Amino acid sequence: MRFTDAFLQEIKFRNDIEEVVSRYVPLKRAGSNMTACCPFHSEKTPSFMVSSAKRIFRCFGCDAGGDVISFIMQIENTDYVSAVVKLAEWAKIPIPEDDGEYREKAVKQKRLFEINREAALYFHSNLTDPAKPEGKNALDYLQRRMIKNSTIKHFGLGYASASWSDLTNYMSERGFSKDEQKTAFLCGITKKGEYTDYFRGRLMFPIIDPAGNVIAFGGRVLDNSVMPKYLNSSDTPAFKKSRNLYALNFAKNSAGAGKKFDCFILCEGYMDVISLHQAGLTNAVASLGTAVTGDQARLISKFVNRVVLAYDTDEAGKRAMDKAALLFGEVGVEVKVLDLGDAKDPDEFIRKYGKNQLENQLIRPKGYTESKLDSIFEKYNTGEAGDKIKGINESCEALALINSEVEREVYGVKLAEKYKMPQEAILKNIKRLAAEREKKARSDMVNGALRKIEGFGDRVNPDRAKYPESVKKEEIILGILLKYPDLYGDVRNILDENLFLSEFGKKIYNLFKKAKESENENFDTVIITKELSLAESGRVAAIMTSENIPENNISGTLENFIHALEQQNRLYEKKNVNYKEIASSGDDWLHHIRAKNKEGGNKI
Repeated sequence: MRFTDAFLQEIKFRNDIEEVVSRYVPLKRAGSNMTACCPFHSEKTPSFMVSSAKRIFRCFGCDAGGDVISFIMQIENTDYVSAVVKLAEWAKIPIPEDDGEYREKAVKQKRLFEINREAALYFHSNLTDPAKPEGKNALDYLQRRMIKNSTIKHFGLGYASASWSDLTNYMSERGFSKDEQKTAFLCGITKKGEYTDYFRGRLMFPIIDPAGNVIAFGGRVLDNSVMPKYLNSSDTPAFKKSRNLYALNFAKNSAGAGKKFDCFILCEGYMDVISLHQAGLTNAVASLGTAVTGDQARLISKFVNRVVLAYDTDEAGKRAMDKAALLFGEVGVEVKVLDLGDAKDPDEFIRKYGKNQLENQLIRPKGYTESKLDSIFEKYNTGEAGDKIKGINESCEALALINSEVEREVYGVKLAEKYKMPQEAILKNIKRLAAEREKKARSDMVNGALRKIEGFGDRVNPDRAKYPESVKKEEIILGILLKYPDLYGDVRNILDENLFLSEFGKKIYNLFKKAKESENENFDTVIITKELSLAESGRVAAIMTSENIPENNISGTLENFIHALEQQNRLYEKKNVNYKEIASSGDDWLHHIRAKNKEGGNKI
């Protein structure tokens, strides 16, 4: 059994969306609604709106939208059930005991936690048990890297034997089925149908979530004879790589307001994090085998307002740093850079210069922009005119990406001093490049908006490109019904699912119809959005907040648009379509609605 409609309605009613959103985003009053800069994309002008009356949110910039459950799913990077459970806990509403879906999901997750924990204990035993000599090479490797036994125990480090099926056999003996092991990404199946261990001959790093559950693993070879060097668990029902960080379970207690550290140190690898923690810098975390993601940036922003990048100093590290700086800028996290000098990574820096020197560097880390300019300056021989011009141009291009004109000018002055050039020439060049970038951004935005209007690239409703005018009318009809569900009784005899040419429109109408014709008298959009993806929920919010929804003569307008949709569909069925006729069909009502709505101001 799924969550009952009555339970979901209670969740939505008892969790005021304005109050919930304000836990994450500072809201400001804007008429009858609240507004803010969107937490899901970067913007300077607020386009994120919250309506307590309609109990929905919508971003007019990135199309995020939905109800309070959708918001928690996006802001917490979690699934539907977990979002409902969190809101139930906040509102002190007990989960129905007979809710089989929640119970089944909870049992499955719990089972995965158990299997991962058992595997972590097995790997750790392989590494630390003197009776298991195969792990000695891995232990020697860690000791050469100056990792202490206490650190090995603290992080639960382990070793996966080189055998093809040691772990699989061990876990099977303890009652875990091979399907469960495969789901946890601990084993795989060969072409011959045999089950084999996924991790073999590797130093193992358990990945632990903030609640203390082992959710995945990373494995490193002890030399370069086997590739890839690092192997990581793929996504499972208990683990999403893009939404977790290595050592966050420790770092979350070490950084933030009132703590010893006011930042996270973001590293590229497991060993860097372990070395930093061993040195007392317990605010270090790492992305999991990939460059930092937008979800990870948002996750970090919940704990700290500043991040210090401690990436490798090679070209790949610099590229990763550029991407990370962009993502953190979008979520409002200040970016600094740890100056590692001639060391290639934090681990090597500690072994070369010691903990104290690293802490000194951490007290005054370089700003990202300053570090970027220094890196460009070092790349070119400024004694040669050609190289000097390249260095100046590359630096100006980097500064042109900064949105703040004041910040651009401050760094522009420093750049002029560095290259011994007139300030006016440097600032003029930066201003020109910034203007070109902004012009291109505006052009891309306009072109994107036009393509969006025409339906190109619409993944939620791909039929928009094929039937643009019909989809426009479908959305007005659905918007009226979703806002004024009691009108359904007036039009149920003239409105049929086959009237909707788009599959998305048909889906929303059928969900609405099913909800209205059920025994539940009180319709709420939460009844249908539980069946939708986040993108689909966002589109429903957009439909409900469209300026095309009338505020007067609503019933008459609804009937008019149903008839207009019928006419529109017949036009699309013709072989020789008159597109001018299609474009004008129903427009009299549409222009009238917009004019009337504008008299009342811009509303959500």
